[in-house]
Amino acid sequence: MKSPSLLSALFITSLASLSQAQTPAVVAPKPVAEVPKLTEAQVSNVLTQLKELENQILQMRGNNLSTVLTKLRAGLASDQAATSLYLECDRLVNSERKEADKAEARRRQEAMERNIDRKGGGGGGGAKADDEGEFALAIRFGLQYLIMTLEAHEAKDEDFKKMVPKLQSYIQELVAAAPKLKGRSANYLNTALTGRNPIIEAFQLERFLEREGWSTRPLDFGSMYSQTILPLAEEENKESLPALWDARINAEGAFKKENMPEPEFILWTQNQVPALRWARARYLYEKGPSPINAMADMLKLIKENPNHPDAPGWVKELRTMVNEASPTPVSESAEKPASE
Repeated sequence: MKSPSLLSALFITSLASLSQAQTPAVVAPKPVAEVPKLTEAQVSNVLTQLKELENQILQMRGNNLSTVLTKLRAGLASDQAATSLYLECDRLVNSERKEADKAEARRRQEAMERNIDRKGGGGGGGAKADDEGEFALAIRFGLQYLIMTLEAHEAKDEDFKKMVPKLQSYIQELVAAAPKLKGRSANYLNTALTGRNPIIEAFQLERFLEREGWSTRPLDFGSMYSQTILPLAEEENKESLPALWDARINAEGAFKKENMPEPEFILWTQNQVPALRWARARYLYEKGPSPINAMADMLKLIKENPNHPDAPGWVKELRTMVNEASPTPVSESAEKPASE
């Protein structure tokens, strides 16, 4: 591939040539590639071989993933099993594959073990260590979400719907473990499905993580609900959407209450909770069982939070919705706020 500077030079030269041209150049149409013609026998032969290869590939893929899932599930057995798997994968990725010197590899492994054994970045335990959470527990949650992600990737549509209860159970477990998932531990878990994770690299799982309708963020409650839980509920049971939104807001609030310092949590409650409630009402207005109830929720929210930074925008948005739903046209003067 040409370097950016060379491409820029070529581009400037081309522009200069065009500006000096007296007449526009005639671009000859590109010849259309001729599609090869196969005999009926050739078509049948190739398609038969492709079918056999497809079956073979799917079988090998299933066997390989099954082996990987068995190893990952073994890591869920305990904190020790999880850290052992993590260290084994790190040794493979950062020492063996890079052909590191044995002494250097041993020093890295010992440093990694010390890093996992300590609770936090302050060393020596105490309040500072507690602020960093339990890294081994974060590894286990990362493994749990990775397993669900691989299952979701391979699931057919009907089986994919069965991932919702698993995801909801995972969220409940996260909330319960919130006091132990702080600082460094929370940061690890939030990026546990990226290529920087030695477990992902060791098993070369990057291409098995993306699935439409599934989040790859193990700590992102919002994306779990918006990408998976809510869309499936839209298809199956719209009446459940208000309660699901409440569960989404409550879960995030409960997690952050245990995960954040109290002053930060107070600010989050003042600023983010009303914004989440507005997002809930707007969503239910568009996709929920009762747009009227959603507008009532919006009006209630504005009354309860007149000092919120987003309140002026909420008023304008709700006014537009009411005018659109009005049985008779609303005059321009009636639409203006009283202050005008």
